[in-house]
Order: sequence, then structure tokens, then C-alpha cells
Amino acid sequence: MRIFVLCNSDLLALPMLNSLKERGMLVGVGIVKENVNSLMPALNSLGIQTKDCLVLDRASWVIRLKDTLLENKVDTIWVLTFPWLLPASLLEVPPKGFINFHFGLLPKYRGIDPVFWQIKNQEKSGGITVHLMTEEVDSGPVIYQEQTMLMPGENYGLHCQRIGGLAPSLMDKVLGALMDENQQYQELEKVEKHFDWKPKREDLTIDWQTQTAENIEYLVNATNPKYGGAQTAMGQFELRILEVTPVTMETKIEAEPGQIVYADVIYGLVVACFGGDFLRITIAKTSEGYMSGVRLFNLGFVKGHKFG
Repeated sequence: MRIFVLCNSDLLALPMLNSLKERGMLVGVGIVKENVNSLMPALNSLGIQTKDCLVLDRASWVIRLKDTLLENKVDTIWVLTFPWLLPASLLEVPPKGFINFHFGLLPKYRGIDPVFWQIKNQEKSGGITVHLMTEEVDSGPVIYQEQTMLMPGENYGLHCQRIGGLAPSLMDKVLGALMDENQQYQELEKVEKHFDWKPKREDLTIDWQTQTAENIEYLVNATNPKYGGAQTAMGQFELRILEVTPVTMETKIEAEPGQIVYADVIYGLVVACFGGDFLRITIAKTSEGYMSGVRLFNLGFVKGHKFG
């Protein structure tokens, strides 16, 4: 089987690329021009030479990719995150089609960033859905779906590393399905609610007035590291929170959501949340750099101040 790969993420794609290369199935890799500087060194580290990488730009990518597939007699294209829609003129080129490794559970979590939404929504499981690609995004027949538990406290980066490492274990199942002429694929069910949009500012921002400590902890994990943390502010001072720890207070404290209820040089900041629970801010990012909760206290964040 001669396989060409389109990818846009090193964490999610490298384990599969390494496995395909070791089996002698990898014909080449396509990456978008904007990410050459970040992806090429990682690809080279696997022994994938620059000459075997097709750098694609908006103006000519469809024609160049089609020519490459025909020239190299590619059987199938495996997609491990790719930002551009594939036209019908491309989808019909390889005999075994375009196969998408979608790093989320379809049909609910289709679209651009299923990992973010699954963590933010406090799902118990994430996973990989492997499906045939059609002109409609993440809607083609399913070849195989593998679920994996979302671990407590797992952030975006850790989950991506884990499911990226899981992808090669699905290779034989996918290859077997593609080589079986009688294989029946599962059509996706229709769902009323799905999360298919790129997170907006409001999706990344802590709402202290409505979100519980648990809601905020999952939002923080969902934004770390890809979105640089969950956004919040105190007055005109903006910051992003990258790590929090739930806290149980020894005495009953009456405080408004977002209010700092404890601050010192040992524990840093403890903040009240909606529902009466509390969070300790352990790591945050400001325009001046990454800060511990203790450092924020030293900068003037003290008991009684309120995040808005």
C-alpha cells in the first residue's frame, strides 16, 4: 500500500508517520507553507527528507497535490489534521480514497478542534475516529473508532500526545478495511448539537459568575498549551491561567465569585468560584511572562481583589 500523508500537527502526526516509514509505506508528506518552520525539523528528525515533503500554498495546492498523487501512484492519502477543505477533484484521485484520522469522537465533535471541546465539556472519553473523507467536513462513513478515557487533570497537550501515540495501533485495522472489497462502513448518525467551530474569545474566557471551580479547571486544561491558558482580567490587567488546583477551605468563607479570598507568599492566590468552591491559581501568563500564584501576590494581587 502506497500512502501519502497530509498533516498539520507534530504531536498528532509523528507517531503514525514513523510507523508508516518503518513499514516502507510512506510515499511523502504534505504540509502547509505557513507551518514549514515548525514541522520540517520534526519530520527531518524521523528521517523524512525535505525533498519528500510537499510544501503547499493556497494558490496552487490542489493542482500540485493532484500531480504528486498521480506521479507517485499513491493508493490512499491519510490525513492527520489538515486545515483546508478537499474538493471533489482531489477526493476521487486515489483508488482507496482520502482517510481522515479525526482526533475526536464523531459525530458530536466534528470540525476544527475536538480536543478542546471534549476537555472543556468535561467528557469522560476522547478518541480517534477514522473515516472516509467527503466534501462535507467530518461526515464520511466511519472505518473505525477508538475511544480512550480523558484522564483527570489532563490538559490539551498531554491528551494530544497520548492520542497521537494511539494512532499507529489502528493502522492494521484501517489497512485491513481498505483491502477488503466487501468491507461495510458505518454511516454517521445525525446529532442535534455538535461543536464544529474554532473556539472564540468568549469560549476561552473564564466567566466567574456562572462557572464552577470544576468548570474553570476543565477550561484551563482545555486551553493549555494551544491557546495559552484561560483568559481573565483584573481591571485593565489581563492574564491567562494555565494551571489551577481545587482547594477546600477550613472555615466557611463568604465571597463573590472571582474574588481573591486568600493570598500569601506560600500558597499564592485562592479565588472563590460560582457555587461556593475555591481554586488556587498555580501558574498564569501575563504580558511580562509566566508567573506563579506567589509571584502574582508579590505583584499586588491580594485578598479582596476581584477578577472580572
